[in-house]
Amino acid sequence: MRETSKYANEIISVLCEAGDNGLPVRKIALHVYNTCNTLFAPVLIDDVHHDVRIWLKANSQSTDSLVCRCDKRGYYKINTSSQTAQQLMLQFCDDNHEPSLHEEQQNSQPEMGFLFDDML
Repeated sequence: MRETSKYANEIISVLCEAGDNGLPVRKIALHVYNTCNTLFAPVLIDDVHHDVRIWLKANSQSTDSLVCRCDKRGYYKINTSSQTAQQLMLQFCDDNHEPSLHEEQQNSQPEMGFLFDDML
């Protein structure tokens, strides 16, 4: 059974950025806490840590799970052999794609000349 969490998207995002080395649970929880804690919706770090730990444990049980444990104790990473993880990685890459400087230059066309063209 895969448990859903209100922090699932943040956990996945942090683990995607971490790469193959993975991150320890406390760092994942800290990233999630910093992302989700706001002035108008405060959360407790202990609650976030507990929810992150439970979600990671529930979603790393099988060989096709979204996340897997690393060689180091308490470290988790995205399971790159999982079909679900591969699809999510593609979605995150598409969402985070920023146009390069070359693409921006091709797409932008000058709307006006220089400010003082007529004075020369």
